[in-house]
Amino acid sequence: MAALVLVLAVLVVAVLLIAALTYAARRRWRQSGVTLVVLAAVVACYAVTLVAVGVSAPARDLDIGEWKCFDEWCVTLTSATPKGNAIEVVLAVQNRGRREQAPDSPHAWLLLDGQRHELVVPELGARVAGGSTRQLPPLLVSAPATQHPRLLITEGGFPSVVTIGDDNSPFHPQPAWPLS
Repeated sequence: MAALVLVLAVLVVAVLLIAALTYAARRRWRQSGVTLVVLAAVVACYAVTLVAVGVSAPARDLDIGEWKCFDEWCVTLTSATPKGNAIEVVLAVQNRGRREQAPDSPHAWLLLDGQRHELVVPELGARVAGGSTRQLPPLLVSAPATQHPRLLITEGGFPSVVTIGDDNSPFHPQPAWPLS
């Protein structure tokens, strides 16, 4: 539904922009100006809705074994085992589609006291056969349990950052797995 709203908004903006340029080419300055004002209002309404939905979305934690899906590509934390002042993390990825695919620019983040620290997760961006699940190699993360570490996996760039309700949209809390 959110993707449909984005597509409709882009189409409306494109039509309004073409209309404004057409009016301007015909030297109908008043109609061109009115059309540009309507275009600006559509963009402003979309932006306000994007931010409002992000701000009002509830924050939530994921349970170990709970899948976080980005369309057909999903990831889950299968285990988080303390090892001294570190945590051994094991992830699994899944392709719920029919064909082999790779995620769109996945990233892993360690969240500590409100700060993001990027993690390098081998094979996180690797292709996954259609309808299959694959466990990734264990990863040792340096994170004291006293800091309440959380693991965040994100996927996608544009257009997810401008899609209303998407986890990557501005001010939208992103679900993550607690590691302690």
